[in-house]
Amino acid sequence: MSSNDQYNKDVRFIEKIDGMLERRLDHTAYIFTFAACLLAHVLYLILFALAGAKIMAVFNIFSVLYYAASFFRINVVKEKLNLVYATIAEIMLHAVFATVCVGLGPNFAMFLLMIIPLAFLVPNKNKNVPFVILFISVPLYGVLNYYCKGGAHVIYDLSGTQLETVFYIINIIIGSAVLIYVAGIFTVMNIYIECKLRVQTEQLRLLASTDPLTKLYNRREMLSRLNSISSSGCVIGIGDIDDFKKVNDTYGHDKGDEVLSTVASLITKSLPEGASAARWGGEEFLFLIPGCGIEEGKKIADGVIDAIRANKFKSGNTEFTVTMTIGICRGSSEDNVYDVINTADSRLYKGKHNGKAHTEYE
Repeated sequence: MSSNDQYNKDVRFIEKIDGMLERRLDHTAYIFTFAACLLAHVLYLILFALAGAKIMAVFNIFSVLYYAASFFRINVVKEKLNLVYATIAEIMLHAVFATVCVGLGPNFAMFLLMIIPLAFLVPNKNKNVPFVILFISVPLYGVLNYYCKGGAHVIYDLSGTQLETVFYIINIIIGSAVLIYVAGIFTVMNIYIECKLRVQTEQLRLLASTDPLTKLYNRREMLSRLNSISSSGCVIGIGDIDDFKKVNDTYGHDKGDEVLSTVASLITKSLPEGASAARWGGEEFLFLIPGCGIEEGKKIADGVIDAIRANKFKSGNTEFTVTMTIGICRGSSEDNVYDVINTADSRLYKGKHNGKAHTEYE
C-alpha cells in the first residue's frame, strides 16, 4: 500500500470514528452499559433470593435501583466519569460481599480483576485513579481467596448445588463479555490513535515540503528531489507568469493569490504521470519530467502555456487572462542538475526578451 493510500485510509477511519462520536454513540455506549448492568443485577437478585441469600438479595435491590437511576438519568448527568467511578465501586463491593456470602465457587471474586483494564481504559482526568483501583482490587482478591478458602467464613454455603453452577456460568459469561467489550474498545482506540499519529506526521511532512498557497512542492523539497538525474534523463522547465505585478496592482493581492493557485493547478493537470512541479519562488514554477526528450518536453510546456492562456479569471465584472513563459533544458545522468536548472532559467529570461508567452528550448 502506498503512503498516499495509507494516508487516505487513515483519514477515512478517523472521520468514521469522529462521526460516531458526533452522533453521540459514546452516549449510547453508556446507556447500553447501564442497561446490561441493570439486567445482570435483576438476574442476580432473583438468583440470590432463590438461594436464600437475603444479604445479597437486599444488596442487589440497591444495585438495581442504582443502575435504573443511572440508565434513566444519563441524559442529564454532565460528568459521566463520576458514574463510571461509582459503577466500578459498586462492582468491587458486590464482588466482595457476594464472595463472603456464597464463597469462592461462584467466582464473584474474579470481577475484582476484570475491572482493572476498564479502570485504565476510562479517560481519567486523574491519572492516579486506575492505580488506586489496581492497588485495592488485587489485595482484596488475595484476601478473599485466603479468607474464604475451603468454605471458611462463608455465610450461605452453595457448595455442590445447582445454583453454585448457575452463578459460576453466569459470572463467566458476564466476565467474558466485559473483557471482550473492553478489549474491543481498547483495540479501536489504539487504531484510532495510531491513525491520528500517522495522519499528523504526514500533515507535518506536507507542511514542510509543500507550498501552502499552490499545494505544489516548495523549493527545498524540489531541490531534494533534484539531487540526481535518472539514467533515462529528464527535462526541467522553469515557467514565470508574464507581467504578474500588473495583476496584483490592478486586481489586488487576493486575486493574485487566486491566479497563482489556479496556474499551479493547470500546470499539474498538464504534466504527464510521473512528473512533478514546485513553486520555485514568487510567480515562478519549476517542473521535472523524467525520461523525456527535448521535443516532447517542448510539447508538454506548450500545453501548459496553452492551458494557462485559455483560462479566464474574473474580478467583479472584469474578465482577464494571464500568460506564461517557459524555459526548458534536457539533462542526462552525467549532467550537474544545477547546471541544467541554470540553463532552463537562462532560457526563460531569453523567452521574456523574445516576446513572452512561449517555450524557449535552445
